[in-house]
Amino acid sequence: MEVIVAQGLRRRFGRVEAVRGIDLTVCRGECLGLLGHNGAGKSTTIRLLLGLIPPTAGRALLFGLPAGHPSVRGRVGYSPESPHFYPFLTARETLDFYRKLSGLRPGQTDLDGILALVGLSDAARQQVGGFSKGMVQRLAVATALVGDPGVLFLDEPSSGLDPAGRVAMRALIRRLKQSGKTIFLNTHIVSDVAQVADRVAFMKAGKVVALEPPVGDLEARFLEWMGGGTADGLGA
Repeated sequence: MEVIVAQGLRRRFGRVEAVRGIDLTVCRGECLGLLGHNGAGKSTTIRLLLGLIPPTAGRALLFGLPAGHPSVRGRVGYSPESPHFYPFLTARETLDFYRKLSGLRPGQTDLDGILALVGLSDAARQQVGGFSKGMVQRLAVATALVGDPGVLFLDEPSSGLDPAGRVAMRALIRRLKQSGKTIFLNTHIVSDVAQVADRVAFMKAGKVVALEPPVGDLEARFLEWMGGGTADGLGA
């Protein structure tokens, strides 16, 4: 079943067309990696698919309904590229805050189970202001899991992490995928996509230039499609 659909999706900001006619589908339980250099239009694509900004042309569908439709908001989780939290709240208080924002009653979501899933059980009562970058990124994924959504949009979840943090994030994404989540992963790190995605969409200058499984020499194909340059994050 197709749960994420983009049809002729375009978005213009003034004279700049950031997204230039994207057609994509993601099926239930699949992890799609959107791979491209910074500035390729990946984050704009995620915002379009979430219904956070309207398209200039085309349409985005989630579960067969227009992106942003009230009926699908509770079925989708989003971890932004640069998450920010109240530094005086603990990790568990942060999740409880997001529970209240979601309109869920106490007990409707397993906050301790979510913290355990993302590896933050031991830090549940620590204030977020003292968290490392990797812990903040894992907490961002945890907030996206409040309400047990079927679809997760992860925007550069390994951004700024050291090699150990990126290994931990990849392990977390694999656990989420094994639990049946559909994952839309936006990244510029080739090794992350190679190890967790079922399919890879190569994005360049606002367009998806190729869509294929992450097999063989993904680095070489990435550089080929991107027209040379360097690939980020290989071998970590």
